[in-house]
Amino acid sequence: MYTINFWPILVAAIVAMVIGALWYSPMLFGKDWMTLNKMNDADVKAAKAKGVWGLYVIQFVISLISFCVVGFLVSATGLQTASDGAFLGFLVWLGFVMPIGASGLCWEKKPFKLVLITTVASLLTLVIGAAIIGGWR
Repeated sequence: MYTINFWPILVAAIVAMVIGALWYSPMLFGKDWMTLNKMNDADVKAAKAKGVWGLYVIQFVISLISFCVVGFLVSATGLQTASDGAFLGFLVWLGFVMPIGASGLCWEKKPFKLVLITTVASLLTLVIGAAIIGGWR
């Protein structure tokens, strides 16, 4: 039977939200991301006025689901270290997230920089989150 510990999954989801908040902030790649998505400050203000908190809740639930799957994979494979977890996170990114990003590049004609910004953010969150789950004992 597979055992999944919810606490590291919860921590990984919270860390993912922090990484996302920093990654998409004006301090890092937020302005580039907005420009590449043809958004401006008025769009951000309009989203905030509508109540963007609901979107953060949805994103948090999505992160929980993703890390529950990672937790299952960690349990199913018997991983026991943070470095093993990080490697698993990398493999999940390499096998699933990166190809989807590359598809967006090829078929949806998304700008390379936009794909790079979003897929590297996913890489960071998966590697760090899976390391937390893999190393939690």
